[in-house]
Amino acid sequence: MSGEYISLTGDVVFNKISQPDLYLGVSKYLLTIALDKEGIKEAEKNGLKTSEYKGKNGKQIQITSKRRADFGKPKIYNSDKEEVDSNHLSLFGDKVTMLVKKGKVSEKGDFSAFAYLERVRVEEKAEGVGEYDPAEF
Repeated sequence: MSGEYISLTGDVVFNKISQPDLYLGVSKYLLTIALDKEGIKEAEKNGLKTSEYKGKNGKQIQITSKRRADFGKPKIYNSDKEEVDSNHLSLFGDKVTMLVKKGKVSEKGDFSAFAYLERVRVEEKAEGVGEYDPAEF
């Protein structure tokens, strides 16, 4: 099963795709989504690491997918499946499908529970949220 692509669906909770996150000297793009019912089933079926979060909307199952910056920015698509700029993806709230690659088991360890970000399709923009403009910060 390792190395195959998995589609996960849900709402964006945390987006670090326009600006990669720097942690312990490694730059990574990150996307955390609150999985919907279908997304939870897919994550469980594939043994991916998820976390439970209790927020204002009740209990959510979330997953964080990462991609090293030196592999390049993940591709972002709109609902018409046209490639768009990463700023099209809101900081939070958009309904998305993210295509991830399941980690592998190697001599360095078992990474099969981790999801590595490949592509994101914005299915539906969050209500009242426009495109993200990094210049606003």
